Amino acid sequence: MKFGLALPHLGEQATTENIRDFALYAERNGWDSLWTGDRLLYPVNPRTPYPANADGRLSPAAKRVFEHLTVLAYVAAITDRVRLGVSVLNLPFYNPVVLGRRLATLDQLSHGRLTVGIGLGWSEDEFEAAGASFHERGKVAEESVRALRAVWGPDPVEFAGDYHTIPASIIGPKPVQNPLPIVMGGFSPKALDRVGRIADGFTPAAVDVDRLIEMIGLARAARVSGNLPTLVRAHVQPTDSELPEQGRHIANGSWDQIAKDIDRMAAAGIEEVFFDLNYAPGAENLRTQVDIARRLKDICQ
Repeated sequence: MKFGLALPHLGEQATTENIRDFALYAERNGWDSLWTGDRLLYPVNPRTPYPANADGRLSPAAKRVFEHLTVLAYVAAITDRVRLGVSVLNLPFYNPVVLGRRLATLDQLSHGRLTVGIGLGWSEDEFEAAGASFHERGKVAEESVRALRAVWGPDPVEFAGDYHTIPASIIGPKPVQNPLPIVMGGFSPKALDRVGRIADGFTPAAVDVDRLIEMIGLARAARVSGNLPTLVRAHVQPTDSELPEQGRHIANGSWDQIAKDIDRMAAAGIEEVFFDLNYAPGAENLRTQVDIARRLKDICQ
């Protein structure tokens, strides 16, 4: 199993120096990948509860978020080996031609190190701000995946859909990787069916291990052919004592519980886990994140 880390690109810890230092630490110490996430805004009076937290509220760290692809472009320039990814960008917010060119350029600049994680989004406030349709987001996302793959495919590119049209055109650059891997998140049975049908991999988060294994099975059941690699985003929340197992998310709890979660994911055949330390207690201090990362590294070896 491979192991990665989320970059400190949100909250008070998000600075140029911290992102640089953390990326270089990760590459020097053998981590396999570095990740960002997509957060457009922090609603003052949210219309939609945040599904990953029991209280439905975003972490205050989401009030300050460096733009995910810009951060990856910066990190691509200062690293050589570590793989780079976003998990996940909210695909309905983006025009697929504009986004496709940005992603292909980033794959070129990183010499083929990019993984693209996509999701549908959940915040009605963000959809309004992006000028996107909240209620049609599933259909828009499916068509956008087809349009992205057309943009990355042979020239001339031509695409006609219900939401996007690309006249016959030459569009470059193309990604180094062919195909550029798209991994997709989702929770509901309908979303998991979509993952199995159209994505190159599955990137779940914010669940317990039992639910995770169940979700992987549902996504793979929709697969027509080929494997569906799984890349788990684990929001690390170490505690001084064990947490009740009921409803405990992956990598939340005592260090013994976190170690058992990692062992269970490895036994389930999960290909990669990346640890998001941005919400851990004391995460605003980069030294705390590095200390947690070092302890995780010891567990993962």
